[in-house]
Amino acid sequence: MDENLRMDAVPAAWNLRRPGGLGALLGKTWAVLRITVATRLAYLGELLVRSIFMVLILFIFTQLWNATNASQDVGALTGFAIPQLIWYLAFTEALMMSVNSMGDTEVDREVRSGDIAYRLARPLPYPLYHLGAMLGERLLRFGMNLAVGCLVSLVVVGPISIAPLSLVAAFSTAIFGFVVDWIWMFAIALLSFWIEDTMGLHLLYRRAQMLLGGMLIPLEAYPAWLGNIAQALPFQYLVYQPARLFVQADVSGWLHVLGVQALIGIVGLLPLLVIYRLGLRRVSAQGG
Repeated sequence: MDENLRMDAVPAAWNLRRPGGLGALLGKTWAVLRITVATRLAYLGELLVRSIFMVLILFIFTQLWNATNASQDVGALTGFAIPQLIWYLAFTEALMMSVNSMGDTEVDREVRSGDIAYRLARPLPYPLYHLGAMLGERLLRFGMNLAVGCLVSLVVVGPISIAPLSLVAAFSTAIFGFVVDWIWMFAIALLSFWIEDTMGLHLLYRRAQMLLGGMLIPLEAYPAWLGNIAQALPFQYLVYQPARLFVQADVSGWLHVLGVQALIGIVGLLPLLVIYRLGLRRVSAQGG
């Protein structure tokens, strides 16, 4: 029987093997995201326990900033009042603690075990499957950690004035930053086609993001030479800039951050696609 006739005889809703257009791909990616969130919600208690670390960090840094302010003007040094610094820290910690370190090496595991052959056979491009799973994981963790961080900040330094526009700017750049971060993380993960274990590369990438992205303190508080290096690198647009927009309303800065994030993402797509294409040539599947 002609192949086209057989495909037409199958109801569209059942024909899951067809890749479909852009809308179908986005729908399948969204489905992976929702399934990931539903799966992780089954372990809600475990996720909340991990947030205890954030409580300790916020309490310790509140004491450190108050002690520093006794000897020098923290506001003049960083451009943030102490309450803003603590809320800034709550946001950056929520961003970084949303990373699932085990998820960074998921591609390694699939390449070593051969499970990648099953993933490639599914009706959703392999990278998009991981994108949906990553977004589901990070959005859930980010929301929970930020809720805990805001609660602790309220207790230790009280509320600060946050404009609605700041919330829109901060959350849009944070979520877009998740996608940009995934592009580079996934490009690194695909190197497992050649070196099998990319954990060391992921550690270097994450540590650079923490130290040079302004996770613990704003870039203005860095020594001049280190601040200049951090300002020249893209990590600040994934951590520092979204957190700064959270505590300081800045419309022009918002659009600038989105534009630079888009540029960083587009630049990252080139190595991702090249490595992915070359890596697929190394995959061979046998069996019946």
